[in-house]
Amino acid sequence: MIICRTLPASRLHHLQRFSWQVLLVHLCVLGFLAKANSRDPEQIETYYGVLELNLTQAPLFSELINSQPVKRLKLINQYGIIQLIDSEGHNNESYTRYDHSLGVLYLLNYFTAPFEEQVSGLLHDISHTAFSHVSDYLFSTNSAGNPNYHDSLFLGFLEKHGITPILENHGLTPNDIDPENIQFTMLERELPDLCADRLDYILQGSARREILTRAEVDQIITSLHHDPFTNHWYFSSQSSAQLLADASLELNKNIFVTAWGRTLYRWTTETIRRMMYINELTLEDIKYQKGDDEVWQSMLRSKDTKVAALVEKIKSAWYRVYETTDAREASTTFENLRCRVVDPRVTVSTSWERLTTLSPSFKRRYQAEMERCRRFYAVIRPPQGDSTPE
Repeated sequence: MIICRTLPASRLHHLQRFSWQVLLVHLCVLGFLAKANSRDPEQIETYYGVLELNLTQAPLFSELINSQPVKRLKLINQYGIIQLIDSEGHNNESYTRYDHSLGVLYLLNYFTAPFEEQVSGLLHDISHTAFSHVSDYLFSTNSAGNPNYHDSLFLGFLEKHGITPILENHGLTPNDIDPENIQFTMLERELPDLCADRLDYILQGSARREILTRAEVDQIITSLHHDPFTNHWYFSSQSSAQLLADASLELNKNIFVTAWGRTLYRWTTETIRRMMYINELTLEDIKYQKGDDEVWQSMLRSKDTKVAALVEKIKSAWYRVYETTDAREASTTFENLRCRVVDPRVTVSTSWERLTTLSPSFKRRYQAEMERCRRFYAVIRPPQGDSTPE
């Protein structure tokens, strides 16, 4: 015999509330799982806009971007010490190696580079030291510096600072994403060709300095193409190629190859060497532990008289150093510096031509700048109150 008992109303109401709570929990869990397993891309903010990554790409990029070695690039200025000292507001724009790395990743993703090459693009500057290209002089005896110094650190840096395990967890090795891989023709190419690395520091760098407008940046990207058969970047518009080439010329004259900037690098190198000698800075401080501003503040706080004198020279570089064509008045000579001016390919009928072939006026300016990079002279004015030239 089955006996049915009726539950009291209060208990029945309690069970009904409990059932609704269980149902809501199930719905929340199902919603979370559906979102986790959806194909919605992860979004990453870059200068060019939002970079959308699919479910396959997102986990690795998210882990790398949130890793300490990549976040550290926010503390490394694109132009190093140049952005920290007084230059009457000409060079203090906000632009870091982190901004640049995300920009390179965006361009490689936009132009559908292979996945490994995109990872390489994100990480290609990860081994940059404080003040970036000051280390070209700090760790070289060559008077022109060693512009490939940071590249030589890349693989060892990944291993030392915990990036290798992240890559291996996603089925990659450091060698798979080495920027010097000759198959990565979209990321790196020899000058005067275009590549994603060069494109970003010209496009983003010029836009942040208001050499190019945002509309011009978009125009350049829209008319730019990559040929997978010849591995060349080329333009379908000569006017867009001209915009980019002119911008690279402007940056080279005012940032990459300047008398005051190169003198500044030398003085900063002397300062860091002195501070390392007296144990106010360590090699690890420069290579990993400290960013640009932290090292600069250490310089400013130093009580060492030699460091203090060098810091004063650094702070006055914009006002005291200028370029001259007269070797007789030169305080110092710079030779065989890397000229970062590009000479893009442009489609013509069924082929392509270099911009220097299509534009005689640009060819003259290009050749003049190449010659200037081979040798130019700097005059260093004496400090105020001192009539003795350096």
